[in-house]
Amino acid sequence: MATTGAGLGVPKGMTRRRAETRRRVMAAAYEVFTELGIRDAPVEVICERAGFTRGAFYSNFASKEELFLAIYEVEMQERAERLRAAVEAAVDRAAPGSVAEVLQEAGLLFMESVAADETWYLLNAEFRAQAMRQPELREPTASAEARFHDALAAILQQLLARLDLRLTVDPRSAVVTIVALYETMLERAILDGLPDRADSRYVTDVLPRLFTALIAP
Repeated sequence: MATTGAGLGVPKGMTRRRAETRRRVMAAAYEVFTELGIRDAPVEVICERAGFTRGAFYSNFASKEELFLAIYEVEMQERAERLRAAVEAAVDRAAPGSVAEVLQEAGLLFMESVAADETWYLLNAEFRAQAMRQPELREPTASAEARFHDALAAILQQLLARLDLRLTVDPRSAVVTIVALYETMLERAILDGLPDRADSRYVTDVLPRLFTALIAP
């Protein structure tokens, strides 16, 4: 999983030893959440998998929900960084004037960055549903999602600037729309039992039309 990234998800001023403890707990939690779901994952199992006591867990995280949000921040930060590099590479290798092709490839990259696979999407969907039911989780969940959307919006604006284009709506609204399209596509594929064969029309037809409606010279 991505949460092994050095320095990611670690509060400033934390000692190296405690940071390593935190990283190992997060990595173990990701595995256990994947196997059992967030709600049904016992803290004891996470601690056993990480090789620590409950004390080590609660010295770093107040709850499983706080732990998942820490994992979310790391996962999305790494996805945003990979997306930034991929988009820049797509623009660099594009032929002059091939705006449509660049936008189509960038759109695919944006959509893939939101959820790398079925497992991560399902964990996100479970946690979001839980957050909507529990008022105390709504604000931290919304804030975490907003930070990711802001990162994607910055990447989108940089891409369009290099193509001498601009958005006709505010950047976050554009990103939220793209994310919603991706989630709808992936959800449909999962329900149809084909998570690895999402309908290509979203990328080849729908997404280019969406981009065309959202941008201008």
